Amino acid sequence: MYPSREARELAILLRISRDLDICGDITATVDNPSELLAWATILSERNIRAWRAHDSGNRYLQVSAAHRRAPVRGHVAAVLECDRHAEFWAECGLSTLEPGETRALGVGELTRAWEAMPITPPETSTPPRPPAAGAA
Repeated sequence: MYPSREARELAILLRISRDLDICGDITATVDNPSELLAWATILSERNIRAWRAHDSGNRYLQVSAAHRRAPVRGHVAAVLECDRHAEFWAECGLSTLEPGETRALGVGELTRAWEAMPITPPETSTPPRPPAAGAA
C-alpha cells in the first residue's frame, strides 16, 4: 500500500524541517504486529485496545497514549489493521470478539502473541538449480 499524496507531502516537509513541534493528535497506521509492539513498548501510560468496526466487522488493534513532551504534545496512536494479520489476532485471544465490541489488552498479551507467530523464510522467486553435470 502506498501512502497518499498528502502523507508523502507531509513526510517531505518533516524531513526538510530543522525542528519539529506538533500540538495536536497523531495517528499512525503500522504495517505489521512488530511495529505495533514497538509502539506499545515505547509509549508510557498506554492504552491498548482491540476493536471491530460495527458495519464492516474489520479488526483493529490500537496503542494510544497522551504525550506531553516535545516534539509531540497531544494524543498519539498507532493502529494495525488485523484482517491481514488474522493469525496474530487469534494469538491475542480475540477470535470471539464480535463486530462493535472492544477489548483491552496489555503489552504482555501482544508480546506473547508475537512470540507465538511462526517464522517463515521469504519465498524465493527462482527455483533451485539442478546439480551441475558430473557432480557426485
